[in-house]
Amino acid sequence: MKVGFTVASGAGAGLSIGSATLLKPLTLTGTTFDTNDEPGVIIGVIGNRAQGSTLAIVPNDGRFLVDGNNLVVGPSASSTGDIVIYIRETLPEAINSPRETRFTLTKEDVPPAVDPDRYMFIGSRARMPSGNIVAAAAGTNYFCSKIVIGSPQFVTRTFRFHLPGFASTEGGNSPQETIVTGTVGTPGNSVPVDAMFMRVNGIFHQLTFGGSTTVTVADQTNGVWTDEKTIADVAPETDIELWLFYHTAVGEKIWPVYRVQKHRGERIWGANDNASLLGFMADPLADSTAALDTGYGTQAQPQYYGPDAFMLAKGDWDGRPIVLAFIDSVGESRQEYSAAADARGMIGWLRRYLDKNAGIGRIPFCMIGMPGAGSVREFTGTGTSIATRRRDIIREIVAFNGGKWPFTVVVNQMGQNDTSTVYTTWFNTNYRSLVNRIRAEYPGVKIVAFPPLGRTDIQRTITLTSVGTVATATVATGTAGLQSGQTLSIAGATPAAYNGSYVITVIDANTFTYNFAGGTSPATGTIRANDLGLSAEYQLYTAQNSYPADGTDASGKWRLRNDILAKTSACCDEAIDTYPAWVSSVKAGAWPGMLELPSTTLTAQSGTDGVATYNTITVADASIFRPEQPLNIYSGPAGLARLSTQTIVSIAGNVITTTGSAVVLPVGSVVRPAAANQESTTPVSFVHPYPIMIDRIVAAMDQGEKMKLQAA
Repeated sequence: MKVGFTVASGAGAGLSIGSATLLKPLTLTGTTFDTNDEPGVIIGVIGNRAQGSTLAIVPNDGRFLVDGNNLVVGPSASSTGDIVIYIRETLPEAINSPRETRFTLTKEDVPPAVDPDRYMFIGSRARMPSGNIVAAAAGTNYFCSKIVIGSPQFVTRTFRFHLPGFASTEGGNSPQETIVTGTVGTPGNSVPVDAMFMRVNGIFHQLTFGGSTTVTVADQTNGVWTDEKTIADVAPETDIELWLFYHTAVGEKIWPVYRVQKHRGERIWGANDNASLLGFMADPLADSTAALDTGYGTQAQPQYYGPDAFMLAKGDWDGRPIVLAFIDSVGESRQEYSAAADARGMIGWLRRYLDKNAGIGRIPFCMIGMPGAGSVREFTGTGTSIATRRRDIIREIVAFNGGKWPFTVVVNQMGQNDTSTVYTTWFNTNYRSLVNRIRAEYPGVKIVAFPPLGRTDIQRTITLTSVGTVATATVATGTAGLQSGQTLSIAGATPAAYNGSYVITVIDANTFTYNFAGGTSPATGTIRANDLGLSAEYQLYTAQNSYPADGTDASGKWRLRNDILAKTSACCDEAIDTYPAWVSSVKAGAWPGMLELPSTTLTAQSGTDGVATYNTITVADASIFRPEQPLNIYSGPAGLARLSTQTIVSIAGNVITTTGSAVVLPVGSVVRPAAANQESTTPVSFVHPYPIMIDRIVAAMDQGEKMKLQAA
């Protein structure tokens, strides 16, 4: 007898064998819902249903209902966690009717949305405009900048973004908002915006300005806001692309904001007309325009215009802290640039700490400062010393936000640049002046302070004499931290033959020697010996950085830490200490030496003759590095005699592309990163952490301390 079968028409029809129908297992497109889902919310669509069949829930206790082909939340309460149910399908003519299919549903405990009509800060990758101004060149005076921000850990749906009409200076006058296209008090050229879009899950949404798709941003103004834009719910931690099309005349100036993070899909394109740029919307990962894409992974990389850090969204905010952060160069990642950014665009220890998915989760923030910012200048000034535009933009937000702040807590990381030789001036006039202005501007706000990192010298002053080709160095402050066989860099001596990098022999507690070409004895000049940060024991405390705090002006920075931790004079409401995560394990109040930090070795020789240059090295483990870090390469196995210093350009597996060298590096050479940048002051000092230290700080800081950010 021949047996055949046919599939009946309809959604997921049962299987017919001869003249009988066989019901198949049902399917369900979704199995997760949460504590915020009201009755009637669809959990999933039921599939494989036979035409004409009926469905019922087992047990039929009202927790779940069938609505057409949808499984929905029912009126009866259900507990969080996994819930097993059966969906029973009945079709009288089916030979296996009724048939039950087992499903495991998961009800997640999601806090209810808090104040869903309130704009809150998002876009933690974003930054304030600051840096070196850009002038438009012929052929690329029309621009499209694309940046990528990660949404917070809650659903967002309504957005507003801000375009600035100024930038802040960096350095000694920071954060004064005096980087302008004209001169302060005399506005220069405006920047016409041709279009702005947000792209979410592959869909472009055009943003408008007062109902128009274009706008002109005038120099020395607060800037302009996009109109409110509501789109379909944006899931937590979704990448949002912001595309800004703008132009000026050739030679006109444009305010600096972003070094694009190419590895994250960010781009900068240029052309001589806007129509040519619109084509990139169909090719979002096309390479940046070469003439604009220079200096990647360095401070020399140009900064292009885009929406600033005032990024806002409404949605299912779950009540977690939202931070307004006052920061300086240490908080704003002075020694990490675009190529070092993580998957969410974070650079620097403070951004990475707040955005780390641990403790109470990722904390959205708006960082209002920039390199060089000082408390005494923040939120003050007019004219050529103005630093109040960012304050006033927040006032604009409060005005259209129903009188509510777009944040819940203030973080104050500043203090590094408030130095005064007289500590009472440092603490009361400089540091606390901003605290007082914050409390006046935002009555009742909670302030959480991060004490500053330390500062130490990595040079010691020496005197030099010589006999023939043997130089003898006397170190009044001692040779602690030095080892025979290590390389020191000598500078500042006359005759110049004394200067250079030499392998030393330690003679006693105050003396070392090295071989050189020979020269007049004694050497003259202010002569210093630098170990590049190999040993923490060799470091000396800089002025106002003497450790431990002793109640005198000499230990000002550590007195500041003590006052912050003690909440002296209401300088903060809580403090999250950086010291245990930052400090050396062998010397209190000092940066870790290279000998304390992770290192690796070369697995293949680099260079062949000491003449021909090369720009790659292969190491056993490149995972401890990021682009932009300088590498000090020492002879193995001791790793004390320095062979070469190079800077990372890029990393692919364990192959590191560097700025290059001609020095032969044998297999087994030890590759060490320094803890911090060598500041150009004299003596050379450490103050800005390199990526290796940023990783160390973020890994060691207690994520449980984020609870202190919860508003009172």
